[in-house]
Amino acid sequence: MSDLPLNEQYLVDKDGRRVGVVLPMQAYQALLARLAELEAYKSSREEINIVDQLLAEAKLEQPEESLPTFRRRQGPGGMIVI
Repeated sequence: MSDLPLNEQYLVDKDGRRVGVVLPMQAYQALLARLAELEAYKSSREEINIVDQLLAEAKLEQPEESLPTFRRRQGPGGMIVI
């Protein structure tokens, strides 16, 4: 985006305050493309955060096993043997 020469023209109100800008079509399209990239990045980061949150909640909500701990042992392949 920085390689585009911006020859913007401002629209002003009767008091001389800038109220709008006129950009070349190429600069406008580059701005829209960059905005789409940023929105996609933000969306992907939000999805990652949601997955991280769900994984953290799943770790906190692990159900308690009702088997007595003194009678169980780990079998082959991680199987619980009573």
